[in-house]
Amino acid sequence: MRTTTSTPSRRDHVRTGHRIPLDDGGTEGLYRSNIQLAELNMLNAALAVIRWKKLVGFYADGGGEHHSVYDIGGNLMINADA
Repeated sequence: MRTTTSTPSRRDHVRTGHRIPLDDGGTEGLYRSNIQLAELNMLNAALAVIRWKKLVGFYADGGGEHHSVYDIGGNLMINADA
């Protein structure tokens, strides 16, 4: 699962790092067949809200990451693009 942030001061990583796919990626079938998506969508929405609250100063932001990937198989969060 990926959470990517674009701000006026940090946008280059979206295109140069290919952080957001610009094609449909054939995900239509994924949404029809993968029963885990509800939980992952909820978690991704919560992470996006936390990231926004960091940007507006509600939470401390020690890392300043603009891209996070969560690996469900290893329960691992990887942050990048600080």
